[in-house]
Amino acid sequence: MIPALLMFLAGCETAHTVSVKTVGQLAVSERSPKILLMPLDVELSVLTAAGLTEPQAEWTTNAITHMQTALAEEVSDRGATLESYESVVQDPAATAVQMEKLHEAVGLSILTHHLGPLRLPAKNGAFDWTLGRGARALESDTDADYALFVFVRDSYASGGRVAMQIGMALLGASVSGGMQVGFASLVDLKSGDIVWFNRLMSSTGDLRKIEPARNTVKSLLDTLPGADSV
Repeated sequence: MIPALLMFLAGCETAHTVSVKTVGQLAVSERSPKILLMPLDVELSVLTAAGLTEPQAEWTTNAITHMQTALAEEVSDRGATLESYESVVQDPAATAVQMEKLHEAVGLSILTHHLGPLRLPAKNGAFDWTLGRGARALESDTDADYALFVFVRDSYASGGRVAMQIGMALLGASVSGGMQVGFASLVDLKSGDIVWFNRLMSSTGDLRKIEPARNTVKSLLDTLPGADSV
């Protein structure tokens, strides 16, 4: 459902990425800002000739590994430190699943009601979305200042799908290929508020390989505030 919604929104806005933020830079105290990387909500699939997506476990595992490496690099370049949720929480499973589902739901709402066509009149254009008390509890558990959530779905056309694309092109029609779609959020753990959000959409890219994965992460975090940004 979410990839379909993102592809629909692509027709409304042509930008490769669309972001919004409420802070110009990360808060700095006596140490550099610490960002908690939540478990990545990433899935890679093959797009069949019939247009169905079939998840690929090995591709997904490789993509997560590559993205974690690239995310650490990008955050370091912004003068902050990145720690994985699994490394600092003793029993992470239950809370991680709940927060992942909450972020997905709130992210979907942002896509629909802030970046999409169904704006909420009561908000009057303000970006004031939150993950609430669940996110605030992460501060005491991890001593982090922010949490970074990432949602990505990436699909790759099968041989049959490519053949169909070629055949339909000869007939003057088009058939879509694979698509890379997703969004990321930075959450202030003192308030639970989302202070930065970016939507990514691309018809190119390959998360199965480290260098293309770095390019995707660079686009996904392109506007992420840093400790020294203005």
